[in-house]
Amino acid sequence: MKKRLTFLLLIAALTAGGIILFQCYWVYNNYKTAEQNLSKQLADALQKSIDNYQIQQSQLPATLEYPFPYVSVLETTPGDTDKRLKLIYGNIKRLPSLVKIQQVQVNPASLHSVKVILAGAQFMSATLTNSIRLNKLKNIFKSELNRNNIELPFTLVILKPQQKLPLGKIAAYISYSKNSPIIEARFSNVNQILLIQNILPSIISFILIMLSAGSLCYMWIIIRRQMQLDHIKNDFISNITHELRTPISILKSTHEALFKYGGIYEPEKADRYLKINTDILDKLDHNVDRILDITRYESGDKLAKPNWIDINEVIMVVMERFILDTGATIDFFNNTDLKAFLTDSYIIDTIISNLVDNAIKYGGEHIKVSITVESFEKGWQLNIQDNGRGIDHQYLPFIFDKFYRVPSGNLHEVKGYGLGLSYVKQLVTSLNGVISVKSKLNSGTIFTIQFP
Repeated sequence: MKKRLTFLLLIAALTAGGIILFQCYWVYNNYKTAEQNLSKQLADALQKSIDNYQIQQSQLPATLEYPFPYVSVLETTPGDTDKRLKLIYGNIKRLPSLVKIQQVQVNPASLHSVKVILAGAQFMSATLTNSIRLNKLKNIFKSELNRNNIELPFTLVILKPQQKLPLGKIAAYISYSKNSPIIEARFSNVNQILLIQNILPSIISFILIMLSAGSLCYMWIIIRRQMQLDHIKNDFISNITHELRTPISILKSTHEALFKYGGIYEPEKADRYLKINTDILDKLDHNVDRILDITRYESGDKLAKPNWIDINEVIMVVMERFILDTGATIDFFNNTDLKAFLTDSYIIDTIISNLVDNAIKYGGEHIKVSITVESFEKGWQLNIQDNGRGIDHQYLPFIFDKFYRVPSGNLHEVKGYGLGLSYVKQLVTSLNGVISVKSKLNSGTIFTIQFP
């Protein structure tokens, strides 16, 4: 099963890793695409601004504003020279000889392009004698950016004529000539606007990445917990098999002694064997009841029955029972002025008995147990302290789990099912109490139980 869970975890890790990598790539690719689109949008806006600037700086034929726009072309043939064509921008009263005028109709759909070409032709000749008015071009460019909902600070710079536009720059030729100067627009805070444009997809991708990573971590926790539960289950089955086999073997031996070897005819021996059998059966019955009680208290079928009890008397009975059976040293201190408490005597007896029994079983030699009753502002509390081996801090969060036993070198060094502390916690909860533990290796353990 461990190999299968490891394989499933590996598949899940690869899947989650693929999702995370894909999301990161998608965010990066989306950012680069937005960057390219913005660069193209800025370059188009610059080119359009230059075209509008050229149109404003040029005097175009008035015929282009007619409902049916056209341009007039002047064709002359001076002597034997080649034909020369000139555009007519106004009314011509006197025409030289050998002159022919042709009217060229303009498609309204291409009107803007014709204006740009004519303006560029005029502007190209004008730039030979006049300087470019950057402030006016800047205002036109700013208006074009605002029309495209782009608000970025920029500066315009005139570059020397080049065969190609500079790579990675927002630039355009001022005219169609190869020797035309280049206008470059330099922006600041471009990354800021790109981040604003991509903030929502980035946030969604980040959430998906975090959910994928969180799901993987949670899956790993669940798988580890399942593996621990599987290990605990196997330990419980092994322990309970061992614990049941021992009394069964004793019962079987005494039964054979009584019936096969004539022990039944010897009253003293028969009485001793029957007493042993009775003790073993009582212990088995007690363990079965404890397992059933855990289920009853968890399901609410068995409820606490509070009544006024003498806490000193209840604790003294528990102490005498353990001192008589084990010879352990047990001290009791009541640091309150009260003896009577409203609680369930059976549950209090069971809680103290289980904790003292654990202290004696797991504490080693020369164990000493101290039971203290104290008051606190919201009720009263029991402190049960021993000077035994203690519990490593890494196991403390799990000691109240059902069937959990602190790992040791020998699985059956101390008999038990791993139910004692789980049973204690369930009993404390039934009285609306809270149990906590402090322990350190080779320094003992303190259980603190607070009741309202």
